[in-house]
Amino acid sequence: MIPEPPEDNVTESIAHVPEDLRGICNICGQETQFVGSDPVLYREALLCSVCNSNSRYRSIARGLLRAIHELNNIQAQSLADLGSFQPGASLTIYDTQLPFYWTPLAYPIPDMLIGSGWVDLHLSKYRQNDPLGLELAPYTTNQNLEKLTFPDNYFDVVITSDVMEHVRLDFEAHKEIARVLKPGGVYLFTVPHFRHIRETIVRVSVVDADDPSKDQFLMEKEYHGDTNSPDDAALSYRSYGTDLDEALTALGFSVEYTRQDFPEMGIMNTELFYCRLRLDVDPVQVSP
Repeated sequence: MIPEPPEDNVTESIAHVPEDLRGICNICGQETQFVGSDPVLYREALLCSVCNSNSRYRSIARGLLRAIHELNNIQAQSLADLGSFQPGASLTIYDTQLPFYWTPLAYPIPDMLIGSGWVDLHLSKYRQNDPLGLELAPYTTNQNLEKLTFPDNYFDVVITSDVMEHVRLDFEAHKEIARVLKPGGVYLFTVPHFRHIRETIVRVSVVDADDPSKDQFLMEKEYHGDTNSPDDAALSYRSYGTDLDEALTALGFSVEYTRQDFPEMGIMNTELFYCRLRLDVDPVQVSP
């Protein structure tokens, strides 16, 4: 049985904020109203009334803006502002989430990056029956995170947002992310997790890495919504504990975890893992 998060897993400040917040969205750059009915659900359901992004996506945007500042000395207030800058060099960014525009939720980050004119953006989907690396659409190729087709030291930034709990061989995927990042590159992600337990809770035990048919289901199957999946559902293999930080550190990352509220940006009750690939470790040589 998965333990319930402690009461302090929900930050104290959200108990004292109104249902509607006003501020400036760090994705669309507009002064807006952030609307959400339940503070406990702000991570997914605190929406910008202009671009329909949620708190989780704005947390990713906060990390992106920080990475862009650290890597390219550009200090933009929103992703929409990036087009007004002319950096001396482009950045190469890999986002595993395609843009989508639903009602009421949207993920406009990739289009904002493309619109800058100087971000070399790569997106992906995973189609099991198609060749890896196949171009599926502009900016988009078929990729398995466990076996990326990109060359070593290729990206400045890699983004996953609530992805890694669905990856069967997550350590292999994290090794691949470390491999394709440039030295000093940034891995940004969010993921369902617990900070009050160390050991990751395994829902599906992988007995044989090469044979998914031997996987053992230790708990009732749990599926999460997945806009990249034809049936809009992805199996959850695990709920992470703090040993995730240890695994990433072993791969050569410096791991910075935050769960801080930024009401002025509509970021509430939402985590961010900001991981910088150290210069002194070769992640390709690390074994589990």
